[in-house]
Amino acid sequence: MKKKVVSVLITLMIFLVSIPKYSFADEHGKVIFINMNRTNLNTMLSVPTLKKELKNRGYVALMNIRGDGGTDDRRSYASMGAGGRVNVSAQEYIDFQELTKENGKVFKSVTGKEPKAINNIDINKSINDNIEYGQYGSMLGALGQTLSENNLKTAVLGNSDKIENGELVKNRNIGLVAMDEYGRIDGGNIDNINVKDESMPYGIRTDYNKLIKETQKYYNESDAIFVDLGDTYRLDQYRLFLNDNTYKSMKANIVKNINKYLKEVFNMVGENDVVYISSAFPNDLDYKNRRRLSPIIKFEGNKKGLLSSATTRREGIVANIDVGVDILNEFGLKNKNMVGRSYELIQKDDNIGYIQHEFVKMVSVSDIRANVVNTFVGIVSASWVIGMIAILLRKYVPYKERVFNVLKELIKLGIIMPLALLLAPVFNFKTPMTITAGIVLTTLILYILGRKLFKDDIKQMGFFALVTIIVIVIDSVFGTYLMRNNIMSYDAIIGARYYGIGNEYEGVTIASAVFAMAVLLNYKKIPKWLVALMSIVILITSAYPSMGANVGGAISESVAYLLFILLIYDVKLDFKKVILLGVAAVAVVVAFAVLDVVSGSESHLSVFVNQILVNGPGAILQTFGRKIQMNMKLAQTSVWVNILLAGIFIIAMFIFKPPRHFREIAKKYPILFKGFIASMVGCIVTLLVNDSGIVAASTASIYILIPIIIISINMIIFNEDNTKN
Repeated sequence: MKKKVVSVLITLMIFLVSIPKYSFADEHGKVIFINMNRTNLNTMLSVPTLKKELKNRGYVALMNIRGDGGTDDRRSYASMGAGGRVNVSAQEYIDFQELTKENGKVFKSVTGKEPKAINNIDINKSINDNIEYGQYGSMLGALGQTLSENNLKTAVLGNSDKIENGELVKNRNIGLVAMDEYGRIDGGNIDNINVKDESMPYGIRTDYNKLIKETQKYYNESDAIFVDLGDTYRLDQYRLFLNDNTYKSMKANIVKNINKYLKEVFNMVGENDVVYISSAFPNDLDYKNRRRLSPIIKFEGNKKGLLSSATTRREGIVANIDVGVDILNEFGLKNKNMVGRSYELIQKDDNIGYIQHEFVKMVSVSDIRANVVNTFVGIVSASWVIGMIAILLRKYVPYKERVFNVLKELIKLGIIMPLALLLAPVFNFKTPMTITAGIVLTTLILYILGRKLFKDDIKQMGFFALVTIIVIVIDSVFGTYLMRNNIMSYDAIIGARYYGIGNEYEGVTIASAVFAMAVLLNYKKIPKWLVALMSIVILITSAYPSMGANVGGAISESVAYLLFILLIYDVKLDFKKVILLGVAAVAVVVAFAVLDVVSGSESHLSVFVNQILVNGPGAILQTFGRKIQMNMKLAQTSVWVNILLAGIFIIAMFIFKPPRHFREIAKKYPILFKGFIASMVGCIVTLLVNDSGIVAASTASIYILIPIIIISINMIIFNEDNTKN
C-alpha cells in the first residue's frame, strides 16, 4: 500500500513540476516590428542577413498601402495601428515628442490624460481630422490601446528626420503604429538616435550602434518594439539630388548598416518571438510606375511561405489594416473596432519567386487596365451612337445591307468582350504585350465560335451571355481566379476589393443571366420553372461569402431575377408586389449575413455587420453616405458613365422615332422585352445600393441596349428591305 501511495505522490510531483515548463513553452513572445520605409522586395533581398534568413524561413507578402481619403506614408502607418483605414490629412509629419516637463503639462491640459514616455502632442487634431474627413469610422491607435489595456508595453525606436535649409524636419510617423488612442507610447528613443554623416542623405544617418543597444534595452523592458530605420526613407527623399553612382554608393552603405543591425536582431530574439520587416510605403519611383504594393515579411517559427488574410483571400497579398490585428493576435488579443484580419501562414518553398511573378503580372494588368477599359467603353458607346444615327438616317446610307451587317458585328463585340476579358487570364500571361495579345486572341476565338454555331443574331448574343454567366458561376465556386486576374475586374494595387465578384461583373451577372434565360425561353429551350432554379444558383454563387461575396449584387440580382420570374408568369404587378421585391432583397442580405457569421468567412458583409454591432445604426448611414459620394465622384470622372449616357440617348431616340417601336419589340419578342424590363430595374437598384453603382449599371446595360439595337436593325432595316422586295 505504501508503495502505491509513494508512486502516486511521485507521479503527482512530476506532473506539477512539468506544468510551468509547458506553460512557459506556450507563453507569448516579444514582437519586433522593423520598418524599412520606401523600399521594395528587391532591396530587402540585397541585405545579406535578410536574404539568408529568407532561404530557411519567413512568410512574405505584398501589402496594399491604401489609407482613408488618400494614399501616403502617414495614412499607411496610421491604418496599420488602427486596423482600419484612417485619415490624418492635416499635416505631413505627426508631432511625436519625448516627454519633458513642459510638453507633459501641455499634453495633459489638452487631453486630460497622463502623458507617457512619448506622446503625440497634436493627438486631438489627428482624431478630429479623422472624424471630420474619415469615411470608415476607424479608431486611431487601436493597436497600442489594446496592448496598453492588457498591460503590455510598447516602445518606438528611430525616426525618419531630415535636414532641409539647415533646419531639422522631424518625421516620427512610426509612432502612429504603436500609440494608444490618446497618442501615447510607453517608451523608446526617437530623439537621440541619429548621427551626422556627410556621406549620407541630408548629412545624417541612423546610429546603428546605438540602435542595437536601444533595441536590446527595450527588448528586455517591452513587449512590442516598433523600429524605424530611417535611412531608407531619407535616401528615397534625396534621390533626385544624386547621380547614379552616388545613389548606388549611399544605398550600398545603408544596406551594409541595416545588415549589421538585422544580424544582431536575429541573434537577440527567442524562439517564441515574432519579427516583422516591412516597408510602410513604396519608394517614389515604384509608386510613380504603379508598383504600389509594399513588401512585408513575418518571421515566426522555422517554416517559410506566403502571408494571406481574410481581408484579401489572396496568397501573398495582404493589407496595411491587417498589421495591427496580426500583432494583437500574437498576444492572443482582439479589438472589435479593427476591421483588418490576422495573417494566415501558407507553406510555400518558392515564396519569393511566386511573389515576384505575381507582382509583375499585377503591375502589367494595372498598367494597361485604363487603356483596355477605355478602348472597350469607347467601342461600345461609339458603336451604339453610330448605329442609332445610322438607323435614323437609314434612307441616306449607301450599301445599306452591307453597312448595317458590319455595324451589327461591331456592336455585338460589346457582348463578347466581357467574356473575353474574363477568360483571358487562363493564359497566365504577365507582360502588357502578352496580356493584350491574350485578350485579342480570346475575343477572336469567341467571335468565330459564335458565328459558326449560330447564324441568328439573338441566338449568338444569347450564347455569349449564357457562357458568360456559366463561367462567372464556375469561377465563383472555385475561388474567383478569373475574376481576380482579369483587366475589367478589381485590382489589388487599388485595394477597393480583393476577392469575389467585382462591381464591373456585378452588372454583367445581373443582366447577362436575365438575357440568357430570356433567349432560352424565347426559343423554348427551357421550361419556366428552370428560370427560378437557375436564378437561385446564380444568386447563391455570386453572393455567398466564400464565393462571389457581393452584397450589392445580391440585392440587385434578387430584385431583377424575382421581377423577371413574376413577368414571365404574367403576374400582375401592383404595390404589394413591389413591396415584396423590396422585402425579398432585404431577406437575401439578412440570410447571407447569417451565413457569413455562421461560416466565419470574414467577408465584406461580416465586416459591415460587425461595424453595425460596434457602432450602431450610424454605421449604416456612414456606409451608404460613402457609397453616394463614390457614385457622385464616378459620375464626374469614370469613363463608364459614357455607356450610361449613350444608353439614355438610344432609349430616348427609340421612344420617339420610329413611333411605338418598343411596343413592336414587346409584341414580337415578349419574353425578351420582359427580360429588358427586369434588367433595367436591376440597373436602377444597383445604382442605389452599390458604391460603384454607375460601373455596375453600365455593364448591365450592355445586355439590354445591344440586343435592343440589333433587334431594331433587323426589324427596321432588313424587314423594311424585305418588304420592298
